[in-house]
Amino acid sequence: MEVKMAISSKLLALGVAVLAASLSTAHALAQEMRADSTDGSVMGEWVGTYTCAQGLTGLTLTIAEATPTSARAMFHFYADPRNPQVPTGCFTMEGNYDPVSSRLQLSGHDWLLRPSGYMFVSFEGMIDAEGRNFQGLVSGPPRCTTFKLSRQPSPATPQEKCVFDTPTIQGDQISAGKIAQVLADDGRIDLNILFDFSKATIRPDSRSQLDELGRILMSPLMAEQRIGIFGHTDAVGSVEANQQLSEERAAAVLDYLVDRFNAPDERFEIRGFGKDRLKKPDSPQDEANRRVEIMLLNNPSG
Repeated sequence: MEVKMAISSKLLALGVAVLAASLSTAHALAQEMRADSTDGSVMGEWVGTYTCAQGLTGLTLTIAEATPTSARAMFHFYADPRNPQVPTGCFTMEGNYDPVSSRLQLSGHDWLLRPSGYMFVSFEGMIDAEGRNFQGLVSGPPRCTTFKLSRQPSPATPQEKCVFDTPTIQGDQISAGKIAQVLADDGRIDLNILFDFSKATIRPDSRSQLDELGRILMSPLMAEQRIGIFGHTDAVGSVEANQQLSEERAAAVLDYLVDRFNAPDERFEIRGFGKDRLKKPDSPQDEANRRVEIMLLNNPSG
């Protein structure tokens, strides 16, 4: 009897220790995610300077897309007050972005406004964890060296040829940094991913939201986390139709992350709940019930 009690006590102590370690790990992860969860978005305008043969040059780099498989940007250069003889020009760039290292590579693609004698340049640099600074090396023409950009208003108004056609973004988009913060606090987040009516086809204006999700899920901050992707519908329609639709939409989100971010699908669990878990049970037909839920599966609170 005493031996059994001693064994039981040891097992209980071991269980408590394992639970404590698990909670400690989750707490440490949450602290790290909160510390690094500023806006974190790669998209939009970056403003600063770069240096090539013409000397110090003003630059507004507008990033419209940034995934491991595709990156697109507008390179708009102009005179810096310290070097006022530089002409204005612009061209599009293409490349790729690695969310694990935060390294962005871009090369010139198509001239839209080309001053005489100017050549394409290529950029390779790192975006800091806060998403506030982007700097690195310039290559291509002779005597190109470095660039340094940050989040600040552009001092130059782009000429008509240098206006970039950026993707349409839904109004309630949540940045990568905000996603990280909510996951750290709650272990889950609802994203309003828009689909074609009664289909699992992701609408174009929701792709940038999924890009924000992909960037944070593939970052070192969350690289070891198992992730649940759970689809939900409103209460319009039959139980069977809503169940199938919620499963297909969750699968569509995973397919997007795999295709665009090379996300390993074994990290993810997809499930559909149909109309079983309404966000607004008092308003079963409310569009807020149609959502995709992202959950940390190895978070004890989840």
